[in-house]
Amino acid sequence: MACHASGVTTHQRAELFVGGLPDHIHVDVELQGPQDLQTAMYYARAFERRTVAIQQA
Repeated sequence: MACHASGVTTHQRAELFVGGLPDHIHVDVELQGPQDLQTAMYYARAFERRTVAIQQA
């Protein structure tokens, strides 16, 4: 909900999103330093796919 509050910058939206990710994805996305929500979501999906691929191997 805080992500949709008025006055929240794009960088703050990305930080809020990253903060809510599971630990195994959170750290990887945070290290990439996304500056906007779209980029943070892109990294999260990529790292999630990598985790699934590793578990299936």
